[in-house]
Amino acid sequence: MKPHSIIFFLGLILICTHSSFAQNTEAKRVLFLGNSVFYHRGGLGPSFEGFCEEAGLDYQAFSQRDTPANTLGIEFLDYGRIPVNLPEMAADDKIHELIRAGNFDFVILEARRESFLIPDDAVFPNRRSQAISYEQNLEALKSLHETIARSGAQTVLYMHPGRHTSPYIKHAIAQIYDRFHTDLEQIEISGKKHDVILVPALLLWLDALTHYGVDGWYVDESHGNALARYASACMLYTYLTGNDPRDNTYNLLTEVTGSWEIIPDKEHIMANREDEGWIKNQVWLYYSTRK
Repeated sequence: MKPHSIIFFLGLILICTHSSFAQNTEAKRVLFLGNSVFYHRGGLGPSFEGFCEEAGLDYQAFSQRDTPANTLGIEFLDYGRIPVNLPEMAADDKIHELIRAGNFDFVILEARRESFLIPDDAVFPNRRSQAISYEQNLEALKSLHETIARSGAQTVLYMHPGRHTSPYIKHAIAQIYDRFHTDLEQIEISGKKHDVILVPALLLWLDALTHYGVDGWYVDESHGNALARYASACMLYTYLTGNDPRDNTYNLLTEVTGSWEIIPDKEHIMANREDEGWIKNQVWLYYSTRK
């Protein structure tokens, strides 16, 4: 090979390498439109960012919560502490403006909790509200999905893990989410269909109930402990980046108070190797066998 050809070839390699590196290290903004399972300061956010940082990725987590640590400053407590793809929330233009103006790469949505998704004629203990039809929930999701797609971001549908008090209906809820996922991907926006990422955290938590029991996974009937939040963060990291979590050494657990503040003297608690291995293996099993 002639000298000038060698120089050109080496230069091409450097350009490609630089381009690849720039793509891998480019900052990504992730907006989680959800409820208390993702609080910006003490929920999944810190662990999700930790997984990404360990992999050399800059994924920045945001939520709609109006807290000192999150300057987005849009709060939806007028509708209760419930996932945001409710018909009345999707009709509120504040949330659409937040998506349009945020320059996000991913926007994560939750569907309603079990008591809203399961039909009224189903036997459901301790129902806290009337069910809303599948069609109404889907229309709300469609509205948000269209805004997300037009903003240049990708929609992520996060299966709300739900309470531990009714494990026997979780597979039915998972089927409803799967139906949401299929229906959203069939929508044409500006003449194009858009992929939706479905993150099956509900099924992961159901597995964990069998493996750890209620006391080993939940702190109350609706919220998981630090290990549970770590598991969901691991699942989000895997589904958004496509990386194998078993190659990621991040194992820091986030211990929080009842008001979702990180406990200062428990900032360096690590998951043991057995728990870390079980979670990462389960997450990769779901990801590698997805549709």
